Amino acid sequence: MKGSTQLFKINLRRLLMKSEVREVLVPLLTAIQCQGCTIWDTEGQIPLGTQTKEEGESYLIELSGEVLGWVRGGEEAKSVGNLLAYFAKKEQEKKQLAHEALDKYREITLLYNISQKLTACLDIKEVAKVVRDEAQRLIKSSRGSIRLVNSSTGELETLAQFGQEGEEPAFLKLGEGIVGQVVASGMGEIVNEVSSDPRKAADEIPVKSLMAVPLKTNDRVIGAISVSTLEAHSYAAGDLKLLTMLASQAASALENAILHESQLEESRREALLFRLASQIRYSLDLETILEAAVSEIRSLLDIDRCFFMWYRPHAALPAWEVVKEARTEKCASLLGYYCADEIGSFGGQLIDRETVRVDQVENARDAQMREFCVQGGLNSIVALPIQTRSGEIGAIAAGSCGNTRPWSDREVELLEAVANQLAIAIEHAEMYETSQTVALEAQTQAQQLQCTLEELQQTQTQLIQSEKMSGLGQMVAGIAHEVNNPVNFIHGNLEYAHEYSNALLSLIDLYQEHYPEPEAPILARIEAIELDFIRSDFPSLLSSMLLGTERIHEIVQSLRNFSRLDEAQMKPVNIHEGIDSTLLILQHRLKSTSGAFPIEIVKEYYDLPQIECYASSLNQVFMNILSNAIDAVEERADKGGKIEIRTELITGDWKRAIAHRGLGTQNLEQVRDISAGDRYLGLKSRACITPQPSEVCAAMPGTIPRTTFVIIRIRDNGYGIPENLQKQLFDPFFTTKPVGKGTGLGLSISYQIVVEKHGGQLLCFSEPGEGTEFAIIIPLKQPVEVQTEEVLNCLPSWVLSS
Repeated sequence: MKGSTQLFKINLRRLLMKSEVREVLVPLLTAIQCQGCTIWDTEGQIPLGTQTKEEGESYLIELSGEVLGWVRGGEEAKSVGNLLAYFAKKEQEKKQLAHEALDKYREITLLYNISQKLTACLDIKEVAKVVRDEAQRLIKSSRGSIRLVNSSTGELETLAQFGQEGEEPAFLKLGEGIVGQVVASGMGEIVNEVSSDPRKAADEIPVKSLMAVPLKTNDRVIGAISVSTLEAHSYAAGDLKLLTMLASQAASALENAILHESQLEESRREALLFRLASQIRYSLDLETILEAAVSEIRSLLDIDRCFFMWYRPHAALPAWEVVKEARTEKCASLLGYYCADEIGSFGGQLIDRETVRVDQVENARDAQMREFCVQGGLNSIVALPIQTRSGEIGAIAAGSCGNTRPWSDREVELLEAVANQLAIAIEHAEMYETSQTVALEAQTQAQQLQCTLEELQQTQTQLIQSEKMSGLGQMVAGIAHEVNNPVNFIHGNLEYAHEYSNALLSLIDLYQEHYPEPEAPILARIEAIELDFIRSDFPSLLSSMLLGTERIHEIVQSLRNFSRLDEAQMKPVNIHEGIDSTLLILQHRLKSTSGAFPIEIVKEYYDLPQIECYASSLNQVFMNILSNAIDAVEERADKGGKIEIRTELITGDWKRAIAHRGLGTQNLEQVRDISAGDRYLGLKSRACITPQPSEVCAAMPGTIPRTTFVIIRIRDNGYGIPENLQKQLFDPFFTTKPVGKGTGLGLSISYQIVVEKHGGQLLCFSEPGEGTEFAIIIPLKQPVEVQTEEVLNCLPSWVLSS
């Protein structure tokens, strides 16, 4: 520490300007001035008095050996000098006190600021970082470190450091090196010549000066703070005091952080244990239980490896099988079988339901167990047996592959709690697996019954519809036959009636020519029957009757075309005749009724060749779709109903052709068969619904290529189908009509006829408020025999992959 005169130098000129000095000197100065006394400073200036020609004695004004000035004059000048020296000493003491008070204030402020920073941290590493930064800021140093005593190993571990990292040893034993001695003694030290100090450790970084203070809490040393310089530097007592102040605050904060970390670790372990218990208790899958157990235990104990193994006594050689493990990357896998003889007493203890606890494998007595652990890279291991209700024996094991790991009683107790939970979970999993097996068998039987029920339901549906159409066909055929006979008789006799009428009329003309003046009764009769009108209208009447019989004949022929009882096999037919005959049967529903608009039929027929199909079945499809279309447009009271029927011939990809024709099939590529049970797929926008989309069967030997199709499009201008109902259109017995007006079989049967019977497609495009359009797509030529398996084998890959 420098001298006080240097630290608190007194200026004579400023001293003389102070009021308390002047109050004492003013009376005296007047007398001195009268006698010619003057006060001189060290710079040769006269701060007080007047220089005279008279010479006098010079008296020094001194303070602690330092000359502040002098007084020249007579004998009384000496008293003035002593008085000024007294005032200078008092001024120096005041400055000393002010400086000490300022230092104290700075110390308090420093401690407060450090305390504020440290109390804001609860993480031990964050506390150490704050202490490191403060030490680097307060003390001139090249490097420094904060070390804590490890209660388990008794070593000093580096918690934080600054400067040239990596050169200082990470661990120091208590009493080793200067820092180790400071921790052991509990006293701070300054060593300004480290190279000559015999306590310097051989592996410590070479520094010139070093200062270290212990971290003490309640007379217990928990570590040390050290700073050092690489160049020559002299640390002083003030530096030691400053570092000690920092250490006192740091020790308290570190102890709190250690306590908080311990509590946090305890709560974290309890939370992990609870989570593990919840996972393994409520899971019913054995693989999931074991995988969660080894993973959570490894995290719980912060270890390198955890594994679960089963004892297999019934193998060719009794063995242990490691089935699940969780490990760090540095540890090799232990999964696999290990003969019971290979692991020695380790396995025997577990079979006898004893806990295996080895803190240091190299000290294990059993050589086989030691070899097993060394092969697995285990330096410490603890294992607990688990026995299930079924008698199986397993074990949960934890191990350390790095440093030796002393297993605490608390850790073993935690593992025992986990093992108990695991045993319960394994038992539940075994019971669940047994119940799942029974449930699977029952489910299989239920599925078989469901399939049988669906087949019976489909068969019943087909029988009902077939019987219905057969009865209708027989009735239509019978009516056509009965009507056809009298109509033919009438039609044939009309020709003779025309001849007879002509003969009679010519006879009347002849009578009028030869008897121009008939008798009065004849004239009266002629006038009464309006003979002239009869002569002109009678031929027209006969012609109308002839046209009527011809129309009846056409109707009868249409009825016969619709029933097609004579065409039960697949034959080439004119598809337009089937559509027209269907419209003829539905003609009474198309006509206008009171207060309603008539339904307009718009037909655009393509010049199609004859199509190989089951004509009667396709007529049934036309009947179902057209009937639904009439029902839909009859609901539109705001405008007249309209049904458009178009036929086309397509060669190539039918999906592209449909999209090209504006059917709103931008999503058509997404159409796919979801599963065997899902017979529909609803799409957004203009939904495209197809119960089982597929292209037509691949070309078979001797058949027309599958790329030629006929499309029959039937569109109505009704309200459309709500999106939530579109997915159920083709389900059997699904209908939106009131009870008694619909059976829900029409579209389901139509689907079977088009898709399954003809190997084609039945698509529905509907947008609520804009109407509905059905597209019937069938190949122009059919294979010799269309079978379901053949159709499935010919489906494109994008359908099969779904």
